Amino acid sequence: MRKTHTWHDCWNDVLRNVIFSDAELRNLLLIPIKEQKDIRAFISRYFVEDAMPDVIMTDEKVRVVYYETEGSKLNNDPHITKKYLEFDIYVKEDSLYNISTDRLCRRDKKISQRLKELLTGSPYVCGLRFTWEDDYHLGAKTVGYRRFHTVFSYKQTS
Repeated sequence: MRKTHTWHDCWNDVLRNVIFSDAELRNLLLIPIKEQKDIRAFISRYFVEDAMPDVIMTDEKVRVVYYETEGSKLNNDPHITKKYLEFDIYVKEDSLYNISTDRLCRRDKKISQRLKELLTGSPYVCGLRFTWEDDYHLGAKTVGYRRFHTVFSYKQTS
């Protein structure tokens, strides 16, 4: 029987072995000590995959919501698609500027920077190669939260 390791299998490895395993990121996300080692709590409450979240977020001080976008064929090659992995970083306003003694340092931007370091710090991360594209502020529909958007790209072959 032939075993195929898909892009999603590699992404699960990134989630498990890189993102969840990073103590600095877990601290930036303000995950309570009792949940620091619980990957199920991590993916259901703090680092959630959802293209269109519809649950009002008021129970966590920080939440990252991520999703893949459709992408486009690269150089007219039907076998290579440039896709995007996008992150929305939500931070409650009372936790936005308390990351360090520098009261101008924003938690959402620190989280974005840490994701950038984790996903682009090596040429390949668990077999995937990410390129940082951009980051910028977006409006948040949840009162009392700020939203910061970070975009990475990757190539997928078929």
